[in-house]
This record gives sequence, structure tokens and C-alpha cells, in this order.
Amino acid sequence: MENSRIHRQNLIDVLVNEIKDAREQEEQGTPRQAINRVSARWLGYAFENDSDHFVDGGGDRGIDFWFRSDAGFDIFQTKHHELPAFGLDLSSFGADVIGDLRRVKELLMGAEAPSNANKRLAILQDHFENAISTKQFGKDVEPLVVNLGLVLISTGLTEPADIEFKTFQQSLLEPVDLRGVPVLFRATLYTVDDLINERWRLDNRQWQDLTGSKRETVDLHPEKYDEALIQHGTAVFYCHAYDLVRAYQELGYQIFEPNVRCNIAKSKVNEAIRESVMHRQTREQFRLLNNGVTIACSGYSSPTKNKPAFRATHPGVVNGLQTVVAMSDAYKRLSPEDREHFKEKCFVLVRLFSETAFSDLNRLVRATNTQNPMQARNLASNNPEQILFERLFAELGWFYERKQGAWEAFDADPRRWRTLVGKSRTHFQFKQGAGRPRIRRADNEVLGQTWLSFIGFSDEAVHNKREIFGNQQWYEFVFLHSPNKHGYDLAFKMDDSRESALNHAPSPALMLVSLLAREFAREAAPTAKQNEDDAIKRLKLDVATMSREQIRQILGDDTPYVIGQILNGMSFVFSEYLGFLIYHAFGGQWMKVGGRMLANGSLRRLRDQADFDGVAQCVNSEQTAEGDVLAVAWWSFRHILEGMVSSPWFASYKVARNRSRFNHSVETRSKLFKEAVELHRFTEKAQLTRTWAIGVKPGHGLFGFLHDHLAETPSPVIRS
Repeated sequence: MENSRIHRQNLIDVLVNEIKDAREQEEQGTPRQAINRVSARWLGYAFENDSDHFVDGGGDRGIDFWFRSDAGFDIFQTKHHELPAFGLDLSSFGADVIGDLRRVKELLMGAEAPSNANKRLAILQDHFENAISTKQFGKDVEPLVVNLGLVLISTGLTEPADIEFKTFQQSLLEPVDLRGVPVLFRATLYTVDDLINERWRLDNRQWQDLTGSKRETVDLHPEKYDEALIQHGTAVFYCHAYDLVRAYQELGYQIFEPNVRCNIAKSKVNEAIRESVMHRQTREQFRLLNNGVTIACSGYSSPTKNKPAFRATHPGVVNGLQTVVAMSDAYKRLSPEDREHFKEKCFVLVRLFSETAFSDLNRLVRATNTQNPMQARNLASNNPEQILFERLFAELGWFYERKQGAWEAFDADPRRWRTLVGKSRTHFQFKQGAGRPRIRRADNEVLGQTWLSFIGFSDEAVHNKREIFGNQQWYEFVFLHSPNKHGYDLAFKMDDSRESALNHAPSPALMLVSLLAREFAREAAPTAKQNEDDAIKRLKLDVATMSREQIRQILGDDTPYVIGQILNGMSFVFSEYLGFLIYHAFGGQWMKVGGRMLANGSLRRLRDQADFDGVAQCVNSEQTAEGDVLAVAWWSFRHILEGMVSSPWFASYKVARNRSRFNHSVETRSKLFKEAVELHRFTEKAQLTRTWAIGVKPGHGLFGFLHDHLAETPSPVIRS
């Protein structure tokens, strides 16, 4: 029970952090909007143009986000309690939240949208009308399915509300007629526990089940125990589909460990699979409608009359991930009666291979993965350069995650991780005292963002991050080339930087610096709650006697509060700022200073200990050594922002509709870096009267300070 409680709290913490990241990285202005994006992601949805699919805001008629498939629509409403500072109030909701689902149904069935309706609502209505028209003039007799999802960031509904929700579900059992088209509505409740269990399944990379118990085998029942084709370590048979659903529900993504796809978002293929399971006729024909599942395992025992199942040890689904996940999703939506029918009548073709049946697992993985488009990041995970980066980062003491869940799989059994022979989990851990060890791990997707930021393209890193692995030119630029200049010095033109880049991979040490700088900035910036509480205390506000609007107005004019607010959304810009300083200190030699940076002050502590909280506290309290490069970079960054807040720039910031876009705009970053040049010129001539600037001496300036403390041998300082 204790492990289960810790597991739950850990994932709630992850949820809070992802909501915070969504506001920073995905330019969301409110907790509500961020929660909608994170909920959609945790439920497995990904949208090419999410601005069309998220209706959240005034006049949304109870619709926060939606997804269309060939079978119909998934439409969601999310509910959360007040989030003043990203603390989660998980108390139950009353029956009033169910009204939104009713309003969605009424709207789709023809109710007139209100005059103040959200403009993005019209996009959904157009898609719905198109689906109805297609059904009217087509030969498809299956109902148009509309799944109404109620996502509660809470423990669920109160008892009376739960009764009302079930009554609402019962009212949806029969299709309703809309202009001659049958429309079948369904309603599903998702609580915070449903979300975190889905996330656990996504993250699990150990041979243990949801309760924490060790589990290394799954049982796969053939339709008839003596009719499987078994030969040379392989078996081919029709398997009860429920066995695969149960394996996924109990072991999560651990059963997909060999698969280069680590996460499959909802797609038309997945939705077709799901809808095949939802209907009785296609459920019984599923074996004929699906390509089947390929499973590799370390070994299996064959079925007998007394034990009529294959028992596979360490099973890994190398092809069929989307089939298993889609079936599991559909199963959760079935009525109790249909669940029994699914268990008895739904079968899927399984190809089971023991490790003695094939010599190259990677060839088997790639050869069998053709049904769904392969995610770019996962396709690249076995590229030579990615495996090389994994080894080079290991020499720095950091685990390079070249696919999602890599650390968990390595941690479960390092001996099976063939590309890091001789490395154990302790090689990537720092342990001090009785606490749990900190893991030094670098996710290559985040690393791609931080490196792109460091070299001068933070706007692209934040707002076009999918291109890093999805666009071959971007991928090669990030992982296979070293830029000659910082983006600022090329007017932030990536094409120019790409064309002039050196044809060799960037320094892993400097890439790690970019990651450490960004993660440090996230920790060093105050949280929304901390920033607000500090300001209220400093200004001695009696919040009990003031309206929320009055408090916001006072805080909006408080410079320290505003600085904290800005810092909270500029962690990637800080990594870019550090890269700018290094380029202007070393010029064309800037790609060679990564190792020396990692040996300097706070960066060394971060490299060795991954102690972001401890380093942030030391830097913010100015308790670092005089030659600490990271500390001086951080305080100079803050110093420049303070000046910008006192300039006309701040008026534009206050009225910006999208502050993430504004913070990462060319105009904001150009001003920031121009001010850095001016700060350098000032400190070349005079001592800046700030505690943090004691080591920044006249005659050297800001850039000279960096050069003095990072140069391998004394050499002339490179001026701006």
C-alpha cells in the first residue's frame, strides 16, 4: 500500500510539472488551458494543429478539446478546482459538472449555439455536419459514434453525482436519429487516478505490475490449445484478445520494450481498431480485420490440456503496439455484457518468437513495423549517431535517453542494454546521505531543444520542437553539425547557420551544458505560488480585505514580482543567453569549451550531482565562488531583464496576447542580447556595483570574465 501511495503522489507531481511546462513551452496562458493540453496528451491524443481542436475558453458550450476519426468523435470537457499556484485540490465534484455533457449532446443534435459562442466551436460543428452528410449519402449503416469524456482533476464524483452520471450513461444506450443518421452517444468518466494509471502504463519499464509486485510472464490462450503452429522456437496462433489487453493493463509499456515506438498517439488506424472492438459483428471478425501482433520473448512454454496457454517470459511486442493499446482503450468503454462477449469471441493473430528463433532483434522490429506511421524520434533511436551520443554521454556520467523509457529499461536490467556494456545503474547515480539517489539522465528530445536554444534558436526549440526529429534537415543540423556562429549574430536565420555549420557532430559536453543551464533556470525561477507569496509578504498586502483584481493590479506593478513571472517562462532563453555569452567570449572556438564549462563551479556540481534545487538556492542567495560562470550568467540575465522592465519593452509585454511567443520573439531576444553587449562594454570601463559582479573586472568586461575563467591557456580576450 505504501508503494502504491508513493507511486500515486509521484505521478501527481509529474502532472503538476507538465502543466507548468505546458504554460511555458506550449504558450498556454492559464492553468485551464494547460490542463486541457496535458490531459489530452496523457489520454493519448496528438494534433497536427491543436488550435483547431481545443475550444477551451468563453462560450465553449462545455467542449474543451475534440478528436475526429472515421468512426466518429471524441469530445472532452475537463474540470479542475481553483489552481492559484499549481497546487492540486483533488476533492470530488458535484452533479453540476454533468450538465456540460448534456449541453454538448444538445448542441450536436441541433441546438443553436449562443451568440457569444467560441469561434473554434464552429470548426467542430463543420466537421460534425460533414460527418453527418457523409453518412447520409454513403452506404455505411453503422452509427456515428460520439464519445463524451468528462475529465476530472480530482478523485471523482460525489455519491449523488455518480448516480446521476450513471443515469446519464443509461440514457445513451440507444442511438438517436439525426436527419436519418443514427448517432450513438457514449459517456466516459476519467478521474485523476485514471490519468495517472494511464501515465504509469506509459512509463513502466520494469517487470512489475501496477501494485509493484514482480511479474515476468504473461499467459496467452490460443483459441484451441492443440491447434497452434509451433516450429523452431516460433508459434503462430489465434489468441484471445483479452490476454493482450490484460497484459497491457497490468504491465504497461514494459511489454513494448523492444519496440522502437515508445508511444503511439491516437490515429485513424488506432481508431479503426478501437471501433472494430466496440461492435459485436466486427468484434467477432476482428481476427480477419487486423494484421496481428508479433511478440518476442526470452522463452515460452507450450500449452497443454491441463494448462491451455503459452506462458511467455519477458514478452516484448515488437509489432502491434497500436493494436494492443486501442483494444485496451475500447475494452474500458464496453458494457459488462459486451466485455464478456469480447473475452469469449474476440481473437487476434499472434506470432510468438523465442530468442533462439532470430539472430537480429532490430531487423525483426523494423521489418514488422509498417501498419502505423513511425514516430520520427523512435525511428532515429537506433541511428549510429544516437548510439554514439549515448556512449559519449556515459563517459560524462550521464545516461542519454535515445527513446522514451530507456532509463527504466536499463535500470531494470543493465546487462540487457547492449550498447552500454560494462555500465551499471550506479554509474549514472549520485547518492548523498540516506536519501534516494539522483539520476543523471538526459532525454534526447529535451536535449535537442536545449541545444537548439543554446546556439541561438530558442523560439524554434519551444514552438517547433517536433521538427527536431521530424524534419531531416533540422535533425542533421542539431545532431550532426556544429554552428560557426550564434544565431543572434546571423539575425536568427537558421538557414544561414545551417549553411555555415561545420560538418561534424557537436560536443556532447557543450550539449550537456545547454541542458544543465535550462534545467537550472527552471529551478532558479520562482514558482507561480512562491512568486506571489513572496510579493504579498514583501508588499505587506492584507489579501483578506482585497479582491483578486486588486491584488493582480498591485502585483503587476511590482518589479520583483514581474521579473519572477518573466523568468518562469524563459528557461530556454536563458540557455540561449549562455550560448550567446560563450560565443562572444570565444568566437569561433566556442564549440571547444564544453569540458571546461562542466569543470567550473555550479556547472560542475550539476554535472556530478544533478542537484538543481541546491545549486539554484546557492546562486539565488549569491553564495557561489567569484569565478562561477553559471551564477554570473544568471545574475547578468536578471540584471538585463530588470532594465527591460523599466523600458518601453515592458508596456508591450503587458499587453501581449501570447507571452510565450512574445518572450521568445526575435524582438525580445534581440533587445536582450544587445543589452548584454552594452553591459559588457560598461563593465570593460567600470566596476558594476553588484555583489555578483565582483569578479567582472574593468579591462575585461563580462565576456572577458567568461574567457578568463574558461580559457585553457591565457590568451587575448575577444571583444564584441
